[in-house]
Amino acid sequence: MILDSLENLSRYDFITPEIIDFVRSLNVNTPCGHYVLSDKVYANIDDYVTRSELECTLEAHRKYIDIQLLIYGTERIDHINIDGLKVQEGYDYVKDILFYKKPKFELNRVYLNGTNFAVFFPEDAHAPQITTMCLQDNVRKVVIKIAVEWQV
Repeated sequence: MILDSLENLSRYDFITPEIIDFVRSLNVNTPCGHYVLSDKVYANIDDYVTRSELECTLEAHRKYIDIQLLIYGTERIDHINIDGLKVQEGYDYVKDILFYKKPKFELNRVYLNGTNFAVFFPEDAHAPQITTMCLQDNVRKVVIKIAVEWQV
């Protein structure tokens, strides 16, 4: 898992020029939708209202790395390595998603606020869309999906 400032996006080898150009083009008027950036990279932009921690599920992906960032709003994402987690809902090959039961202890937390980004690898279970400071927020989120060669 990586958390960094958007200004450092180009420091990571797996973040291609197409991704950097796409992120630089984003603004509050960028419409929600599905964007194909290359044969191995796509992005989804969605609007939603953040939710309580209890409503958010712990998920992971096998075929894609997630780069998550906000165009506007704030949200918390809890995360943990998948080792030792118990499966709640089996892997969906079409949607590339697997859900885990949350452990009884507190998870790691990151906060997105429009100036930073988070990267979640296949070994990183994450629960996105959580409210910050117990306050719901309207969010426009970008999730960039990068295909991984070493799929499980």
